[in-house]
Amino acid sequence: MRGKTLEKLIDDLRAETRLSLNPAHNSNDRELQVKHLQRTQEWLWDDYDWPHLRVERNVPIQAGQRYYDFPADLALDRVEKLEYFADGAWCRLQPGIEGAHYSMRNSELDEREWPPRRWRLSENEDFEVWPISDRGFDPATQDGQLKFTGIRKLKKLVDDADRADLDDRIIVLFAAAERLAAVGAKDAKLKQDMALKRFARLRGELQITRRFRMFGTGERSRSRFGLPIGSGGGAYVPPSTPQLTYPLEPTVIQVPVDLPDNIREDVQEF
Repeated sequence: MRGKTLEKLIDDLRAETRLSLNPAHNSNDRELQVKHLQRTQEWLWDDYDWPHLRVERNVPIQAGQRYYDFPADLALDRVEKLEYFADGAWCRLQPGIEGAHYSMRNSELDEREWPPRRWRLSENEDFEVWPISDRGFDPATQDGQLKFTGIRKLKKLVDDADRADLDDRIIVLFAAAERLAAVGAKDAKLKQDMALKRFARLRGELQITRRFRMFGTGERSRSRFGLPIGSGGGAYVPPSTPQLTYPLEPTVIQVPVDLPDNIREDVQEF
């Protein structure tokens, strides 16, 4: 269960590794125990796009502004999409700004136009919108509102009252397996297997079974900065469900036919 305090995680870790639950007996090792728990949660966070950590953050467009501050609690490399609101609908901005775009509307010359079409991160970890807008955000209509969708950063896990963003059991079990393996304990593999089993079950419960449309495309993989990349496992599919990979490769069927010499034999693709 997520939302457990650091104090509870430490107690559980000590129990799983057969250490004394008395804080006085672990004072010299507490800092390392906390580091193990922090690092384990960070690894789990990085390994999977946890749905409950997917957030939306708004940034209002300002007339004549080229660069904007990136949302503080949003992970730079876990952005899934950026949209802007105009005429009652959300429209997607495409990632990447290149020389060809500046040839059309040169931001260095303060050339402006509405609506925005593209965006990119800058070296200062803020982001640029192209072209520069010639109008600002309208609170009455919400036109000119930018909306990021992505995975937020983990909250701090330093003080006893701080709460974990992810499931306490997988954090504790993976951390315990690492510590037990370091001392050659025989049950290190058991703890690891328990953690892997729970991790797989949680991912299966959180993901939606794949659905495919005839003549359409299948499920899109995880996207960062709006560009599709591997999802690191994909959606859970029950064993009885046929698994298809999209887009389908064309099937080549060759049918031998007696043709006159001046007519070539074609290969038909379906």
